[in-house]
This record gives sequence, C-alpha cells and structure tokens, in this order.
Amino acid sequence: MSNHQIRRQLKREVKQTFKGHWGQASLTALVPIILQALAGFIVSIFILTFLYLVSKHPDIFNPSSWGNNSAGSKFYDEMTSSGTHSEVWNFLRGALLTFIGVGINYTFLDWLRKPELQFSPIKGAFQVFTKRYFIPTLAIFILQFIFQFLWTLLFIIPGIVKYFAYSQSYLIYKDQLASGNGDRIEYIDCITMSRKLMMGHKFELFTLKLSLIGWYLLCWVSFGIGFIWYVPYSQGVYSAFYKHLVEA
Repeated sequence: MSNHQIRRQLKREVKQTFKGHWGQASLTALVPIILQALAGFIVSIFILTFLYLVSKHPDIFNPSSWGNNSAGSKFYDEMTSSGTHSEVWNFLRGALLTFIGVGINYTFLDWLRKPELQFSPIKGAFQVFTKRYFIPTLAIFILQFIFQFLWTLLFIIPGIVKYFAYSQSYLIYKDQLASGNGDRIEYIDCITMSRKLMMGHKFELFTLKLSLIGWYLLCWVSFGIGFIWYVPYSQGVYSAFYKHLVEA
C-alpha cells in the first residue's frame, strides 16, 4: 500500500469513527481547541492591525527611519525585550498541550480500537494527570526534551528527525502498561521502542502532517474557529497512525 493510500485510509477511519460524534470528539479536545483558537484569533487581529498600519504608515516598521525618541523605536524596543518572555510562555504552553494531547491520543486510540466505546470526554482528556500516567508521562517528556535538545545542538535537521523518531513513545507506554509490562519497562525503553517502530516510517508521519497543513492554515484564516474541527481530527489521525504501525 502506497503512502498516499495509507493517509487516505487513516483519515477515512477517523472520519468514520467520529461520524455522528464530532461534538464528543471536540469536547475531548476542548483545552487545545480553546488555546489554539484564542491564539488564532489574536494572530488574525495582529495581522489585520499590521496590514492597517503598513497601509497608513509605510515607514513605521523600517528601523532606519526611526529617531531615538520616536514611537516606532519604542515599539521596536518593546517587541525585542518581550522575546524572552514569549519563549518561556511558548515552552509552558507547549508542555501543557503535550500532556493534554497525550490524554487525547490515549482516548482516541481506545475509541478507534473500539468504535462503540463509551467514555467521558473531559476525564479522557485529563487522564494523564492521574497517578497511573502522570509520572511516566513527565519522565518521558523530560527525556525526550533532553535528547531532542542535544540533537538540535548538532544541527536543526537531526533534532527534527529525532522528534519523529520519538513521537510514539507515549502511546507505546500506554500499550505496555495495558499488557502488564508497565512495572518492568523503563521509561527510556519507550523512547527506544518508538525509535525502532518508526524506522522507515518517519517520512510517512512527516507527509501525514504535511497533508493537514492546508486545513491548519484555514483555521488561522477563520480567526481560530476552524480549530474546533481540526484539533480532534488531527489528533485522531495521529492516533490512527500509531494503530496502523502496531497492527501492520
């Protein structure tokens, strides 16, 4: 089966599972929907403001035309000084979305395996914050962050490759725990197993993500409203990808 056929199959499986239950799927992914929709709305407003300012004051974003005491210079200084705060916020937001995203993936994976499954959307989304999953998820998150950071120090490309290589670690832990191996497996083993599972499949996941980028961009254009459908759909597709790998 070709890469294109696999993508179509995964998307069709998710659409079939969510058919008639999109409200439940969106409710499960409510937190990242709200965060991304809010970000999308803010970015859309910023872009519109930017375009308006450029049309009214073409030189406002040209530092060479600013004096020491100009409003443009102050604006530039404030934007530059806020860079560090922005990076911290992005890291914290990324960590929160990762933890909740893992819970969503766990829920959607169970749902894809048992289409008639009855579950609580909110409880499913926050299941990582329970005693059963929190410490393992935190440990895997820290290990992944360290490994990817070290690889990124070499060059950006190796860091990206390792991102795809380690991408199935959380779902692997879930399955290991369900099979009774949770007490015998080390957290780093999940990363190793993910790396082995993704051998020959990293490009598949890359093209899968790339195939969704058009819908992602439409979400920003729609002032973030599109994330109501995009977030659960994309999370479902990524869970289906893991299901496809382990069942192939």
